[in-house]
Parts: sequence; C-alpha cells; structure tokens
Amino acid sequence: MGYYMRFISTDEQEITLSLLESALKLVDPQYSIANVHKTPREFGDLMHGNDIYGQIEINQLGDNLFEEELEELKEFLSEGKGKKKKAVLKALTNTKTTVAVEVLWQKRDAEQTLSKIASLWNWLFTNRSGLLQVDNEGYYDSSGLILEE
Repeated sequence: MGYYMRFISTDEQEITLSLLESALKLVDPQYSIANVHKTPREFGDLMHGNDIYGQIEINQLGDNLFEEELEELKEFLSEGKGKKKKAVLKALTNTKTTVAVEVLWQKRDAEQTLSKIASLWNWLFTNRSGLLQVDNEGYYDSSGLILEE
C-alpha cells in the first residue's frame, strides 16, 4: 500500500495538471508532469529533472472514485483527535477537487523526496482554498497540522 498525500480543494477554481505543471515550472524549470492521461480523471508522473517523485492524480466532484475517496476520508475522520474536527468535516463536505500524490521514494530519504513535493502543496495553499491530508498523520492547513489521525 502506498503513501498518499491529498490536497482537498474547496475552491471553485479549476485545478488541472497543466496548470500545476506551469506553476511548478515557475518555482523550478526542472519540474514536469509526464505521462499524462485523462480517463476522465487526470493522472501522471510528478517529475523533477529525470527523477520521479510521485504519481499525481486529479479527481473532481461527480467522479465515482472522488466520491468513494471522500467517504473513506470521512470514515477515518471519526478517529481524528483535535479541536478542528468540524472544520475538516466541513472541508470534506465542500470538496470540489482532490489532488492526490502517491509518494515514490526511489531510494531517497523522506526529507529529500517530500521537499520536492512541498512546492506543489505550497502553490495550492497559496492559490486555492483547502486542506492537505497526509496518510497516518492527519490534516494540515497553511499554518500546520490541525487534526491528527
């Protein structure tokens, strides 16, 4: 089973892989999203130079996988600990788009890999409303961890 990180966007503005790739290239031209497929959901490989850091997928309201994933996150939320549980439930209820990354370590240490993926989350927090869900950790807003799993 993989290690996933998901941006739960409550924003009405569209999120596409093309948009994310353009934004990441502004941070560092070596970023790219390769092997893009649309099925109707978009997915591809999050790259920096020739190295793959994760498999990225965008799911949107109305897609069966999107609905299943949100229901699963709501179920796990019952185990969450913290004062922000209601805020997280509200965000999950109002989610329009998820940007999920299955992190691929590729013989790198965690810090090296996560630092490359952090540029994606930084852009999303700056340009879209929402929360970041990290497997086995919890939910983050732009200020840090708000609810532990």
